[in-house]
This record gives sequence, C-alpha cells and structure tokens, in this order.
Amino acid sequence: MNLSIRNLSKEADNVSILNRIDLEVKSGEAVALVGANGAGKTSLLNCILGIYSRYSGEILIDGTDVKSRKSDTLREKVAFVPDTTGLFAPLTAWENIEFYDRMYNPKSSGDERKARIERIFEEISLKGKENMVITKFSKGMKQRLSIGRTMVIKPELILLDEPYLGLDVEGKEFLTEHLRKLKNKGCTILLSSHDLTEIEKVCDKAVFIKQGEIRDEKPLSNYETEKSELEMMYAKVLM
Repeated sequence: MNLSIRNLSKEADNVSILNRIDLEVKSGEAVALVGANGAGKTSLLNCILGIYSRYSGEILIDGTDVKSRKSDTLREKVAFVPDTTGLFAPLTAWENIEFYDRMYNPKSSGDERKARIERIFEEISLKGKENMVITKFSKGMKQRLSIGRTMVIKPELILLDEPYLGLDVEGKEFLTEHLRKLKNKGCTILLSSHDLTEIEKVCDKAVFIKQGEIRDEKPLSNYETEKSELEMMYAKVLM
C-alpha cells in the first residue's frame, strides 16, 4: 500500500500541532518518525487512522482519501499497534486475540478461527499462556500479544506508535524480526520511535519531526548504518 500525505495541518485549541506535513511512504517501504515527545508523531498517526478527522490537507492510501467511504475496504488491510498496547485487561490472552479475529474474520468457522489463533500464539511465542489474564503479563508479553492481534489479517499497511517502549532485549529482537518479516512480504510500515538502534535495523528512511514540522529526513540501509550516525543526526536536527 502507498501512503501519501500532502500539506497536512492540524490544530487543537487554536494551537498548531501539525504544520504542512508532506510525506510519501511507498508500498513495501518502512519509514520511522523520529522526534521528542510532543513533536506531533502520534497526532500524525491519529490523522492517518481517522481518529482525528478535522485537519486540512490530504491523506491518501493507494490514491483513496482516508475520509472517503471508499477507504472502508482499505482499512480492513491496515493494522495499528498503539503505545499502550490497546489490550483488554479483564480478558485472557486468547480472548484478546479472538475478539479481533471475530471483528476481521466474521465469516470464519469455529475450526478455522481456532487454528488461526493457535498459529498466532505459536508465532508470538506465547503458547501455553493462552488462558492467562493479561494483567499477569510482562510489558514484553503484552507487546507480543498486541502484535498477535495484527496477525488475524495479512496487513498491507501497519502503523506502530512507540512499539519498542519499555521492551527488554528479547522483546526488541522479536519485534524487529517480526517487522522485517512483514517488510519482506511487501507490507508498508510507518512507526514512531525513540529507539534509533532498532529503527536502523528495519527502516529505509528516518523522518525527523519537531514542533509539528518535518525538519529533515535520512535514508537508512537497514543493516550497515553505523549506530552513532543516526544518533548524531538526531542531535543535530532536533536538539
């Protein structure tokens, strides 16, 4: 899926939070939004998702405006991982996945749903934890479960808001490997993160945002970029 953002501006309480954002994310490309807290990264994601509908400018997914009714079928191919994981605390791990599976695959038979969810738990390395209430899960386990929700479909565009926040080394490795697999399958990725090291392992480009404006961008080579290079640019552009 191609994502095009053109001249996007957003205000809240007469204060500008996004100012003339222009951004192109090509199909199969992974792009990172980099900036301090309050820079506008989450607001930009909220506009793309339709959580914020009052803005000027255009947001197009495969050429279709996200405000158009025609975008409803496209949204079925878009997955989102929020920074709060967005899970339902009173439910078990299985029930959390099943809730989303029933939303996105309402016509599936019971056997099809069961097989799909079992496969997901295998892939997110939470087999044996299906019946645990998620209040007993660690941050990393919750993040894996949140990723598992996106697996009930085959997303063509995935948006992630600070997905590495609070993860241990094992959790970061799992998430990075999962994003690499999605990218290899042609999924378009847009994520916000402060974790510059992990960004460089996944993303093709880093876009630097400050005070609601794109200040600069940098191509990345995924594996070969020196860790300090992006950190140096972050300090130069945003600090």
